[in-house]
Amino acid sequence: MNRNTKVEEKEALAIIGYRVVCDGENYIVEIPKAAEKLHHRFPEADVQIGAFIPGECKEENDGYWIGVPQSPETAVPDDMEPLLIEKQTYAITTYEGSNDRIREAYESLHHWMERKGYPRELTAWHVEVYHSWQDKENLHMELWETVRT
Repeated sequence: MNRNTKVEEKEALAIIGYRVVCDGENYIVEIPKAAEKLHHRFPEADVQIGAFIPGECKEENDGYWIGVPQSPETAVPDDMEPLLIEKQTYAITTYEGSNDRIREAYESLHHWMERKGYPRELTAWHVEVYHSWQDKENLHMELWETVRT
């Protein structure tokens, strides 16, 4: 586990982007496609933000959102969707590597949370902040796992 793993409260976060809905194993293929499409729309964005609810949720919240931070003056393009993630507390760690090893990083983070006594909140938004996403074999990102408070 990353030495810099921490628990932190984050303010509400508004993003605009694309919602990806597919069978579980296809997300590893479909999310990078949506990220590339997003990059063409917002080439100046220095981060991309992924969001998902891992447990039970309403149908309109199912799937994975990949977006960019939305400033108040940014209109939502017709082919995109807005998402507001409320203020929450997260266990946060960094990950660098291939997108097919992210699950291992999450397992490690979940074990850390368990050891430290931070229960996971499976019905809230979980966040992934991509600092480098163009090469799916060499991602640089933060994993924000929501903590039940």
